[in-house]
Amino acid sequence: MTVNYSLYSLPAAVLVAYYPYYYKGYLVAKQTGNWNNISPRDNLNKAERQMTQDIWRKAKRCEAAHQNGLETFPIFATAVIAANITGVPTSTVNALSTSYIVSRIIYNSIYINNESTRLANFRTLVWAASMGISFSLYILAARKSSHR
Repeated sequence: MTVNYSLYSLPAAVLVAYYPYYYKGYLVAKQTGNWNNISPRDNLNKAERQMTQDIWRKAKRCEAAHQNGLETFPIFATAVIAANITGVPTSTVNALSTSYIVSRIIYNSIYINNESTRLANFRTLVWAASMGISFSLYILAARKSSHR
């Protein structure tokens, strides 16, 4: 019997989505010497004049990567749950869940550290792959459900 690790991918996906947010906070605090926890969503905009432009742009990309992670998480999470509920083979759900996490780590890394059009286009392909993984889980769940 294969151990089902796919549900562990859900908190892992949350951590991967939040990593850029905390990295942004680190960049702001390191550049400015402080962090305003009363209004944390305004920190980056308020800190722009105190930060080098390179680091400020990186922090902005962190913010965007985090937002994208939050946007894609519900799609992935419900796909994993649907696949588990309908009885998609555990090994398949494990492999696709792991692939999603890896693709999101690659996505974040490219987004945060890149300013070239070529790599930005590659980042889009990685995003599309992560979405394709989620849709694959939905399709497998639908097929499994229709055969019951």
